[in-house]
Amino acid sequence: MKNFSPWVKGKPAIENRVVHIDLKGPKIPFESLKKFLKLLARWGINGVLVEYEHRFPFLPLKYQFPESERYTKSQIIELVKFADDNGIQWIPLFQTFGHLEYLSRVKGTSCMFERHDYIQQVCPLNEDARKYIERLIEIACEFHSSSKYIHVGQDETFQLGYCPECRKKVGKIGRMNFYLEHTMWVWNLVKKCGKIPMFWNDMFFTENNIKLLSIIDPDVIPVVWEYQDIGKSSYFVNIGGTRPTKNLSRNPYESIVNARPVVSFVENGKFFEDLPEEIKNLIKVDENGYPESFSQVKITAKYNKNFWATCAVYNCSDMLSMPDFVRGVLNPVSMCDTVCKLSGKGIIASSWARAHSYAPISPPWTLTLYNLAYFAFASYTGKTKPCDLKEISGVIADEINMPSKFGEFSLSDILWVISNQAPGPGVIGRVRNLENILICLNGKNITGIFGKGLLLSIEAETLYTKLLFLQEEARWWNSTKKQIPSMIQKEMRERFEKIKKNIRNLKSRAKQYYVENVGDKKSFETWWKGLFEIDLYLTEKAINYLKNF
Repeated sequence: MKNFSPWVKGKPAIENRVVHIDLKGPKIPFESLKKFLKLLARWGINGVLVEYEHRFPFLPLKYQFPESERYTKSQIIELVKFADDNGIQWIPLFQTFGHLEYLSRVKGTSCMFERHDYIQQVCPLNEDARKYIERLIEIACEFHSSSKYIHVGQDETFQLGYCPECRKKVGKIGRMNFYLEHTMWVWNLVKKCGKIPMFWNDMFFTENNIKLLSIIDPDVIPVVWEYQDIGKSSYFVNIGGTRPTKNLSRNPYESIVNARPVVSFVENGKFFEDLPEEIKNLIKVDENGYPESFSQVKITAKYNKNFWATCAVYNCSDMLSMPDFVRGVLNPVSMCDTVCKLSGKGIIASSWARAHSYAPISPPWTLTLYNLAYFAFASYTGKTKPCDLKEISGVIADEINMPSKFGEFSLSDILWVISNQAPGPGVIGRVRNLENILICLNGKNITGIFGKGLLLSIEAETLYTKLLFLQEEARWWNSTKKQIPSMIQKEMRERFEKIKKNIRNLKSRAKQYYVENVGDKKSFETWWKGLFEIDLYLTEKAINYLKNF
């Protein structure tokens, strides 16, 4: 019998509980990936959605990515078998429409794209692109003979209709009909290979063509993703653009203690309240008139009972050095509650290693383990109330090899503070908060993969925030720079040099941890540059500007 976590017992609340592994970021070390799979199995996860991009052993192209960037065929075969032996189904994800930026890094592929000056989406009428996709699906199905599903991407196809021929087609049949013409062709390729196709269904909402969801074949699985909702209610919905509720824009004529969320103000006719009554009734509103959360999940469930949903334990737009531990727990847990109520067939916890092949690398995926453990608990047990999360917090800490208590505060308390902006003028309040948390954490013997990474990332976040504070100080002094005391200039320069030295020292320790647990050296350098390079440059320029005037 497998060594399961305490919550893995009885019938699971959601049938398919899947974790997304995004390989377009770091190339996760082979042994580290096996340990990760074993941990997921312990937590009751029964599937992984593996987004390969350029990490696949071979692509149907004349030229291939360097061997160092790819896993070998034997490694993938071993990983798939290892996952299967541990009760985890391996679901491959290959993009077949949008988000094919990685292709542009291979010689001879530029002709495949809808726009040659912004290589994001392949042209559905281009013969080379169609041949590539057709052969890619064949290879994917052959390579993953034990996989029941093949995920084909198809999200965020914003450039559809840009090339002259596609523009003519859009003019004749409309954007969504043209979109469906290509996507259905891909789905049929997958079905011919005996697999079930899955796809991201966001374009139905982006194009505000929701009712077309009803024509999707019952043997095709729409996967809806919503990453921002974290509770019962929301402040906006995404249907034909972001639609905030009018309540947020109305002056309450009373003192406001807690800041209200900042949302966009839209032109008349594009608020949540302006949606058709049938859609609003499906979404429902709370007692204050705000739309209930996960509107897209509810609408998709109306049209397809086989739907799966996707939450985010980590968004590539989270903090520079670590994930958001508040949204990264509450979004998955809240979505688990919604999927259970709607009898959804599956839920995926996404963890985006980068937005696309040219975007910055996200911080270490190992820091998602805290968020993933809560996702695993909620998706297996269906327990999603605040009291449930509080009750299991000590077990979660044990599962990621962390102390559950830091004096009178819990691990969750500490991560809550890290994920929120600290009080105080400018960013100095955040610097002090992070320094105090480091003192608190360093008072414990932290040895696990999550804890070690957390300590390094808090150090990085602290140094980055200190750079921002120096930039802020330079702005303060700018208007009176002719009178700035020389001692202040000297002190600012000394602090800057100390920060640079600490960054160099931290880099050597962080690199060792990263290469052992997280990914390859190239990915580490990309992340590190994204974290510090520009702000080191800007801070030095700002200090020198005050001095040289």
